Amino acid sequence: MKIIKIGGTALSNISNIIDFANTIINSKRPILLVISAFGKLSSSLKNFDSNSNFDENNSPFSFFREFSSVLSDSECVEFFTYLDKVEIILTKRAKGISISGEFPPKVLDEILSFGELVSSYFVHCLFNSLQINNEFVEARTLIKTDSNYGNAKINLDNSISKIQKKEFKSDVIITQGFIASDSENNTTTMGFESSNLSATVFANAFDSDVIEIVTKVNQIYSSDPELNKMAKPINQIPYSSASALANNGFKMLFPGMIDLAEKKNIRLVYRGIDNTGVSIISKDSEFDYPVILATNFGFLVSPIISANAIKIIENFDSKITEYGFVHSNNTLTIKSDEIDLNELHDFAISLF
Repeated sequence: MKIIKIGGTALSNISNIIDFANTIINSKRPILLVISAFGKLSSSLKNFDSNSNFDENNSPFSFFREFSSVLSDSECVEFFTYLDKVEIILTKRAKGISISGEFPPKVLDEILSFGELVSSYFVHCLFNSLQINNEFVEARTLIKTDSNYGNAKINLDNSISKIQKKEFKSDVIITQGFIASDSENNTTTMGFESSNLSATVFANAFDSDVIEIVTKVNQIYSSDPELNKMAKPINQIPYSSASALANNGFKMLFPGMIDLAEKKNIRLVYRGIDNTGVSIISKDSEFDYPVILATNFGFLVSPIISANAIKIIENFDSKITEYGFVHSNNTLTIKSDEIDLNELHDFAISLF
């Protein structure tokens, strides 16, 4: 089973959505697609006004009316029938919150889940319009967690068992990241950016050896390329360094997913919609550029060889309060309130 997870920001416009659909037409099958909420839909749902009615003039889903131009007439009816049901539920939840004055995490998880569900259902309807045989499957029926709403922990054995027992009816399966359910079948979410973790669970269940993670940028970069013109694309990162980055808040990774991938030796291949470059996370110990990450204690630089770590420490010595280097994951940590992120980045990159 080929596993492809695609981020919502990569599907924020019609052109990208059509390009992605075309790649699926020509891809080797079977394929399981893990879809994230389009664009900034999750943020809109998280911050919605509980006094609002969800209708076509006042809905975080309103952009789908523009997107619907790519659907066939019958699939357009199918999609908006589904969306109408979702908006009715959301209006009821909003009224309940407005009356009670309370917004429990359990209710928020249900509301947030509709971002993934509606987005993936749109992909399902689009594929039907393009005559791509596919099956829509709710991840909530397969991924099981505890009841820590908002940051639920996966019951891995139970989830893998459910996935393996599921009889799929198509060689193109569309499902969701981020969402799951607890033992009482209440909707749970596993934290923002956790769709990559969902994909890793599916890969474990299907014994897949690679996961393609499609993002709005072509690769992982040494820094945010939108903020730093000196950012360099990274070709490969070892599991150990990727785990350190994930555990310190690097947005493109998610805590737990790296360990799960490493356990089954699953390569994580990051690429953009146009597939012009890739970054691979694997057991390979070789690497090119490091990622320079601002953290709550200062900075993290990983992966980096010890000789270059020493050069960074010596260069910024007067501005560093404390530092540490871990050989097992080739990671340099720096405690400092004086170093500028871009200054640190540009110096670190110059060493390679």
